[in-house]
Amino acid sequence: MGATALVTGATGFVGGHLIERLAADGWRLRALVRPTSDTRRLEQLGVECRVGALQDVAAVTQACAGADTVFHLAAVTGLRADTDFHRANVEGTRGVVQGILAAEPRPSRMVYLSSYAACGPTVDGRPRAPEDPLAPLTAYGRTKLAGEDEVRALEAEGVAVATLRAPAVYGPGDHALLPYFRLVRWGVAPAPGGADRLLHLIFAPDLARALAAAAEAPPGTYAVAEPVAHRWSEVVTAIAGAVGRRPVRVSLPPALVRVAAAVTEKVGRLAGRAAVFNREKAEEMLAEGWMCDLRGSEVLLPAATPLVEGVARTAHWYRKQGWL
Repeated sequence: MGATALVTGATGFVGGHLIERLAADGWRLRALVRPTSDTRRLEQLGVECRVGALQDVAAVTQACAGADTVFHLAAVTGLRADTDFHRANVEGTRGVVQGILAAEPRPSRMVYLSSYAACGPTVDGRPRAPEDPLAPLTAYGRTKLAGEDEVRALEAEGVAVATLRAPAVYGPGDHALLPYFRLVRWGVAPAPGGADRLLHLIFAPDLARALAAAAEAPPGTYAVAEPVAHRWSEVVTAIAGAVGRRPVRVSLPPALVRVAAAVTEKVGRLAGRAAVFNREKAEEMLAEGWMCDLRGSEVLLPAATPLVEGVARTAHWYRKQGWL
């Protein structure tokens, strides 16, 4: 292709997959990174690293200058104070928008990675459609939705915007689902009690393909996922098959899920680190389900990796790294 891309969040889980996808497609690559970021993999792929914070408009402007497309993936997803979510996901996105508008020459397109969390959970057992009111449950969801509002300012200035709303992402390099793989490997599979909830998921390399395709797709907002709504029990079965176990399935009362999340959150705070499982994640787990209307997404993801295959590839990667 020969075009130049600037990627924020390039050292993260999804960002790493996107960088590999874009490199394979022939893009010239830049990444906006923090001073403390581990950039070894980026350097191996020939990525030009520019140091700066999302809120540093001057640094973002310099990084954007001459890029054709900006892929904005950087976000706070784990437990932080609400102010930290707002600073990263809203103010940080505003900084990227301002940097794009100030750059010379200016990028012609922005691809923004949002989340189903910005929409809210399933509505009356059916996928959430574009016409349904948005009802994010968490600070993460609310700030990702506010980030969507920030990027719309580009449209009035002639910059094309493609926003992708992704559900739960899994795959090689994922730390969030790793503890559950380990639990199943140890022979236990806890899950919230009640109805077997339906949800969409997406394999990380598939999301990277969709993000790359968004650089040339019509502007707009797309929900992307494997086009099959899975019950959580199916996810457990896929993980069990991938790790070679028949775990004991444990149904947890909602109250116990919330208590466990509060304890994990407190331990994380005392340890000075973000907890993967916290009270907001608990509320997402206890919601009716997480499905979105995928009409139109085939332009970005004409074929998706089936759950069983994606989980098997993820488990294989975990084993190769010694994580599982």
